[in-house]
Amino acid sequence: MTPPPTPSPDEALRLARAALEVGDVRAARRLAEAVVSSGAREAQLEEARALLQRTAIPWDLLGYGALAAIFFLGLVIIAIARSGHP
Repeated sequence: MTPPPTPSPDEALRLARAALEVGDVRAARRLAEAVVSSGAREAQLEEARALLQRTAIPWDLLGYGALAAIFFLGLVIIAIARSGHP
């Protein structure tokens, strides 16, 4: 099966913006990455990089959330242990 044809950088950016508007972040990132790897004009590259940066996953924030969840779970375990329930 042949892969679908890659759109031009202008078309890819338009499709990426449309995908982002409807909430399809994965497709928007895929199209923006295609623009960056295609060697498009500087303005297109800048817009694609901005889209990629805007939709990046904030790993540090997720790490703090995971740490808070572990801390909360520890407090719940301590509360259950101190309450005397079997």
